[in-house]
Amino acid sequence: MVRKLFLTLAAAASALAISGAAWADITILVPSGSEGDGLRAAAADYAKMKGTKVETVQAPYANVFEQGANAGATKSGIFDIVLMDDPWIPFFAENGHLEDLTPFFKNAGLEGPDNDFLSKSLAICRNPYNSGPYVCLPYVGNAQMFFYDAAKYKEAGVDAPKTWDDVLKASKTLTEGGGGRYFGYVFRGGQGNPVVADFMPIFWSYGADLFNADRTKVTIDTPEGAAAMKMFMALRDVSPKGVESYNANEVGTALAAGTSASSINWPNWVATFEDPSQSKMVGKISYGPIPAGTKPGSSEIGHWTMGIMSASKNKQEAFDFMLWATSPEQIKISAERGNPPVRASVFTDPELTKQEKFRHYPVLMEAIQASTPRPRHPKWPEIENAFGIELSKAVAGTITPEEALKNAQAAVEQITGLK
Repeated sequence: MVRKLFLTLAAAASALAISGAAWADITILVPSGSEGDGLRAAAADYAKMKGTKVETVQAPYANVFEQGANAGATKSGIFDIVLMDDPWIPFFAENGHLEDLTPFFKNAGLEGPDNDFLSKSLAICRNPYNSGPYVCLPYVGNAQMFFYDAAKYKEAGVDAPKTWDDVLKASKTLTEGGGGRYFGYVFRGGQGNPVVADFMPIFWSYGADLFNADRTKVTIDTPEGAAAMKMFMALRDVSPKGVESYNANEVGTALAAGTSASSINWPNWVATFEDPSQSKMVGKISYGPIPAGTKPGSSEIGHWTMGIMSASKNKQEAFDFMLWATSPEQIKISAERGNPPVRASVFTDPELTKQEKFRHYPVLMEAIQASTPRPRHPKWPEIENAFGIELSKAVAGTITPEEALKNAQAAVEQITGLK
């Protein structure tokens, strides 16, 4: 997969040159959607304030990785900053595509990022995780929460669900009474990132993980993995038909339309659910922590982080922008624009927390602090894709859950060279 990523370099470079990005003081690669929109707005503010020419190049999720990987491998210097999904950090850092930020902090008279950032938000920005130098700064504070219709759950005999057994109990009752039009649960079952993201919190909550503690052995096909898969299949059975092809929009639509009662979801959807022009569920959805299995529940952390490309010709300008964009004042503005924050002062800011649209902040702050990163491996994109193919097949019923775990174990062993 990674080798194929580099084949698009010529086209990407040509498109960027035509756009005029190559002549900017700072060029930033961002994903499409709310996360990228927030940083694009910040970049426009910065350019106006400083008189600096800042170009933002926006691309779909997978293409951000591809274009960033291409630029890093060829040392093209096309991008100065890349807004990265946090599991990409090992790939970019360990392939030498990211700049160590330590000298820039020292030149600014700083030891590093200040302690107003949440500790888990900072941990993912170091490589190795939570111990190495900072290679990026956190910008968008994503971590999953459990979204549910509290009134419907109460009708089904469950108050605030604390365990996956609670979720399954309520979901069975609601689906059985829904007549094929209402369902207790819904999830993303599409291959690759969608199904893996929705499975990992369940996987972890049953004591499973993809690797052992020192990352020397693949541990997918285990009794713990089987217990997690059993629950996942039970939740599939109380979800709408066809979830093996569902992605974020299908899940979000089901919750906003009030046709499904619960799901794991990301905080950027809160704005949709609380918007009367887009949702029938305004004020009706409750936000809670990830339920427990045999172990405490843990969210998948999914922060968007800014790193300086090692081939950048404008590294100091890029660092100055990143330091400004992640300041308390700018993170608050970013939050008001729809991006969840990464700073404690913003999570607890009374100007925000008194607003209905930010009522999930206490839960989200707790979720980030109790979150788990996806395995910090430079081949994570390949691992995720292989694991997601097998999980989605199991959801579709084309292979058994046992086969899915066995196949995923073998595929990840082949990708990593581990046993």
